[in-house]
Parts: sequence; C-alpha cells; structure tokens
Amino acid sequence: MKLFTSLLFAASASAAAITSRQNGQSTLQKGAQTLVLKEVGGIPGNECLTFRNNGEIVDAACVNTAADRQLTPSTIGGANVLAVQRSFSNGFRPDLVNAQACVGFNGTHFKALDCADRNLDPVSLQNGKLVSASGACQSGHDNAAQITVDPSGQKCAQLTSTRVQATAT
Repeated sequence: MKLFTSLLFAASASAAAITSRQNGQSTLQKGAQTLVLKEVGGIPGNECLTFRNNGEIVDAACVNTAADRQLTPSTIGGANVLAVQRSFSNGFRPDLVNAQACVGFNGTHFKALDCADRNLDPVSLQNGKLVSASGACQSGHDNAAQITVDPSGQKCAQLTSTRVQATAT
C-alpha cells in the first residue's frame, strides 16, 4: 500500500509540474545559489556530476570553476528544477543553442534538456538525491561513469553539494 501511495503521489506531482508548463507557465526562475554535486561512493577521483557535450551526465573530476559541473536550483512553472550552467554547441546539441538547459528525465536518462520544453519532467535535488517530478532518481553510475536512473525511485544515490561562484559560459 505504501508503494502504491508513493507512486500515486509521484504521478500526481509529475502531472502537475508538466501541466503547469503546458498551460504556458514555463518561465525559469533561477535561484541565487550555484552548486557542484558530488556522488557519494562515485568513481574515486571522478565523483562530480558533469555534462558531456551531448547533454548526458557523467561522473568526472571535481573542478568547481568548470561551468559543465555547475547547477543552479531553480523553479519553472512552480516546479523545482536544476538549471544547467554550461552552454552547448550546434555540433552536439543544436536544440540547446541559445536555450536555457535544465536537468530533465526523458524516461530513460537524466540529461540536459530545454527548460522551455512543455513535456519536461524536471529533476531537482531533494534531500541529497536527484529526483524527477515523476519520482525517478539517480541510482549511481555504470562502468562508463555515466549516471544511472531508477525510474521507480526506490534505489537512489546520495549526493553532497558544494556552493560555488557561477562561471560565465
């Protein structure tokens, strides 16, 4: 029963977050803090979450001044989301050129997606865990250092955060 209630709540929260953007409430409100996230039990020497050129998230060395490691807790349409500090190039992610990227869940992976996408399932930092509005959470990383996701939200990795000065992109 507890699992059913949790799944029902997650589905309701996800629907509310997506519906608010579909109704035109998609303005990103950036927060005042910028963070670098470190996976507890990550790959030794490469524990910090980093955005590849294609928007995928991997564990890499902790370089707090690198924009590709920086996230800003924000809101969009009233839903919590992590805004991505880095910019993206036309050769890798033309959909994110001149767009604000946010961490979103595409049903399989957490990755950089356009904050203005009306179907964005926003990902935020909740109690030291990366969690989407639909309830999926980061569960760790694979042997290629790419983060993994548990769509059920049952097995979540723990993260620590460090406040940093935002780097210009």
